[in-house]
Amino acid sequence: MKKFYINEKIFSIGDRFKVFNENGSIVYEVKERLFTFGKQYSLYDATGKNIGKIKQKMFRLLPRYNIYIDDKLAVTVKKRFTFFVKKYDIISPYANYQISGDIFAWNFNISKDGNVFCSVSKNFNIFRDKYEVLVGDGFSEVLSLCLVIILDAVHHDNRRRHH
Repeated sequence: MKKFYINEKIFSIGDRFKVFNENGSIVYEVKERLFTFGKQYSLYDATGKNIGKIKQKMFRLLPRYNIYIDDKLAVTVKKRFTFFVKKYDIISPYANYQISGDIFAWNFNISKDGNVFCSVSKNFNIFRDKYEVLVGDGFSEVLSLCLVIILDAVHHDNRRRHH
């Protein structure tokens, strides 16, 4: 099991996240692309190589995002219309993914073909968001981290805009 911590920068134009391993070393950085229609994020490894992209599909009633890994579409994430519990459809030709969690989207699990491979818990803070992400051995940490970034974008952007 690999453990990661995602910290969002407090004062930045656009979303920026540093991803640390359990030793405190920066292993990834996420940057929001500015001046685009819809949210777009890029995930970079420690050497600065772009290894993942997230693009929001525009003109949808509910949020929808595509995740690209090595410039290939890996999954599409669509938020479902629900009243209390946040639910998603994750469409992928590679596996059957599910996300389950609490109504505030602070703690959730991501499953592949019925097996949990990623657990996420959010540490609530007024000034910055911080997530602890546990990724099972043999599972894509890039895909896991991209899914966490999408959930943060969908559920917590309004709170950040008001601070």
